[in-house]
Amino acid sequence: MKALVALILLVSACTSTRPVATNAPADGAEYYQPNQPVSAVMPRLYPDPQGGLGHAQDPDIRVTDIRLTASYTVLYMTFGKNKDDRYSNYYGTSNISFNPKAVLASADGKRTYALVKTEGIPMSPDSREIKNDEKVVFVLYFERLDKGVESFDLFECKSDNMNSCFNVAGMTVQNPLNSEAKQN
Repeated sequence: MKALVALILLVSACTSTRPVATNAPADGAEYYQPNQPVSAVMPRLYPDPQGGLGHAQDPDIRVTDIRLTASYTVLYMTFGKNKDDRYSNYYGTSNISFNPKAVLASADGKRTYALVKTEGIPMSPDSREIKNDEKVVFVLYFERLDKGVESFDLFECKSDNMNSCFNVAGMTVQNPLNSEAKQN
């Protein structure tokens, strides 16, 4: 009898009480959910096994995902010092911010897309002080890439001896010119 009660308790403990998600976003712009950590909605790993996340000028900067929505081109990024880097002051502090004049530029340079908003990082002239052992996750929203633009770069500013910019080259995303190309 005790074994039967234990079995019933075990089976009832294994059943899920998690609510089933029924409201899928109508638009990809709703992928980001402010009440949840950004890392929970970033499925890609770094280094990116799928390719397309580009190469940052600064080794502390990573693009972790790129998404196109009806309204935006969304870049999910992280900033964090590597404690094993011999040139890094891992135990100090840094100030970070993002230039509101940053743009995405098509690979051919014919078109640029303006920054619309940021989440998780302040826009200059405001800044945020972080400890160098801290990893900062943030999201950048730009104007949506035109259909057919699949290769692009992020240009925030020109780096110098005092400032390192969030510049990333060689990013790609699937964004066919027409819907038939998407099916092939």
